[in-house]
Amino acid sequence: MPQVMLQDHHKITLPKAIVQQAHICKNDVLDVSFHNGSIILKLPETPKQRVRSSIMDYAGIAEGLYGESAEEVRSYVDELRADRDVV
Repeated sequence: MPQVMLQDHHKITLPKAIVQQAHICKNDVLDVSFHNGSIILKLPETPKQRVRSSIMDYAGIAEGLYGESAEEVRSYVDELRADRDVV
């Protein structure tokens, strides 16, 4: 089981694998409680509560979607342009 360390000002750093599995990002708000000796972090009940405060929170979400390299992306875009009918 991964472990975390309580740092200055009561901060913890969550393991990268857990953050990725939970699909959480910087500045996401989590519900926290203490129950039967366990600290519990929960995602909000509704997606509306997951607030994005910066456009940079979305950086990289489409990585690899159109290609793995600049050349592949350029080729993909060129194919789209060639396929459309220009009047």
